[in-house]
Amino acid sequence: MLKRRTLNLMKIFLTKVGLKPIIISFLHSSLWKKYLHPTIFFFLKLPLRLKYFRLIRINKLVPTNHLIVIDVIQKLTKIYEPNGIKFFLIGGLLLGGIRQESFAGDPGDIDIGLTDVHFDKFYKHIDLIKKNFDTLPIKPTVDKKNFKISDPDFSIIQKNVKKWTEEKTDTFYRFEKHYLQFVLEKQLVDIKFFSLKNINDRKFWVGGVSNLPDVRFDPNELLELDVIRLYGLKFYSPKNPEKYLDVFYGKNWKIPNKKQFFWKRKI
Repeated sequence: MLKRRTLNLMKIFLTKVGLKPIIISFLHSSLWKKYLHPTIFFFLKLPLRLKYFRLIRINKLVPTNHLIVIDVIQKLTKIYEPNGIKFFLIGGLLLGGIRQESFAGDPGDIDIGLTDVHFDKFYKHIDLIKKNFDTLPIKPTVDKKNFKISDPDFSIIQKNVKKWTEEKTDTFYRFEKHYLQFVLEKQLVDIKFFSLKNINDRKFWVGGVSNLPDVRFDPNELLELDVIRLYGLKFYSPKNPEKYLDVFYGKNWKIPNKKQFFWKRKI
């Protein structure tokens, strides 16, 4: 709160003395975007780089954004795995993990998955997030009074949604149609939930992406997660992740983008 007030006072002062347009122009310049901002950001995150000193290589510098995502997921795992809760990688994090042992591209947000049973355990201990991370209040994007999870089979999730809708003030998290979202260490985190459904007399884990109905997993693929290595560290993945990546990214997902950071090429 104090930080916001200070920033607002600075904006008012800069506007009155006529410096605001000059500063805005500077912040949009290539000098700031390409050189000064990345350099300042690098030094601000130097303690995090030292925390993961084992990732330092002579010929490889792990991008700072990757380090932030690594740290968030590793902390979540350390906090919640003792409670029997395992987060698994999905989206671009999983794509990069399988293809190059590092996240694909420059992760703008963190996409991780949970089965509905694990999500239920997680939600009962959601206050551990606030105790272990810097969080921010996050406004709901839906009408809380009438909000329901998009899939009626997600009954376990809906039970938790009801508790959230009864909160009268903004919380540090919000529900969307098929995931839970919050901001940790100024990084957007989406926890996509998966629930067992009967499809043509067979059970599948379904969820995570509302507009891709073919993204589904066999029962054992999320009940018995694989351990994969990114940056030499342990993360969890669904079994047979290639099947998921084929549906999500198409058959050409194995073709690497040479501009991305590679820890180790696997395919």
